[in-house]
Amino acid sequence: MAKIKKIKFSDILKVKKLISIVCNDKAMSYRRLFYSSVPVTYLQNLVYSVHLRRFPESYVIYDNNNTLKGLITVKAQTGNPFKWQIQRLFLDKNSYEEGKQLVEYIIAKFGARGVDTFYIAINDNNQELIELFIKGCGFRLCSSEGLWAVSNMNFLVSDFNENIFKNFKNADSYKAAALYNDNIFPLYKYSLTKEVGEFNDRFFQGFYSDSDFKYILEDKNSKQLKAFIEIKTLDNSNYFIDIVIPPIYIDLYPMVLSFAVKKIIKRNKNFKLYIKNRKYLQSGEMLEQFFKENKFEQLQNNAILVKDFFKTVKEQTGTFNNAVVFNRFEV
Repeated sequence: MAKIKKIKFSDILKVKKLISIVCNDKAMSYRRLFYSSVPVTYLQNLVYSVHLRRFPESYVIYDNNNTLKGLITVKAQTGNPFKWQIQRLFLDKNSYEEGKQLVEYIIAKFGARGVDTFYIAINDNNQELIELFIKGCGFRLCSSEGLWAVSNMNFLVSDFNENIFKNFKNADSYKAAALYNDNIFPLYKYSLTKEVGEFNDRFFQGFYSDSDFKYILEDKNSKQLKAFIEIKTLDNSNYFIDIVIPPIYIDLYPMVLSFAVKKIIKRNKNFKLYIKNRKYLQSGEMLEQFFKENKFEQLQNNAILVKDFFKTVKEQTGTFNNAVVFNRFEV
């Protein structure tokens, strides 16, 4: 019988070997990143109590011969301990059942503690992994989100007053959550609605490897939000912009995006820019049209798979023999 346990230092070398075997050359950088992050994550989880859940948790599965067959990493959504994301999944060849057991273990373990939503974002080209989660583990295809690379700055506008934008404060979280949730298509609200806490700035920013900057654009009279802007970077070179703007204000998008770019330029003039676009938001199709018109490059399209704890769907499982590599970069 397969054995699942939380990762320990004694497992690290075996994990490194597994990832080296199943990863192609393009994914090898993930091995290095993961290998260096495991000790840090392990110590972080010793410092923080089980109720805070600020950092990812990793679990490994061994077969009867004590051979490592897979690894999974999960993390609570910041600001919402009842929503968990699967961030990494590495499986050896012919390890479909072990992968299924890992996912089911996570769902049972944290579902028993009150987690009601599990989700994963997978490149829609990875059909075998999507099959594992849908047919093997009862997840459902909810929607999708794309990541676009900004290849030119022809869209930039300069004739606007930067002072109309404000630095985000935690007191604005209620408005940001309302803006986001009101912009979700009704079909996806149950699973993809965000809590107010998910918009709050993180405590102890120095404990995180990324930098996060948020801004808002308010209506001068009603004080309701017209746009919410979030800028992230891991290295002060690659920047990710996430803008929530409802269809009624879509004409303001070039100005809002220009403001975000100007903020980045003040930190680094030589940078690469990426933008996330969520198809489940009402402005998603409009933004995608804007990206195409300005010749942005779509790097990937991720399928959003969701399992709501009390909506279990059982289907006939399939099998496949290939190794599985999934490593999610959260933006």
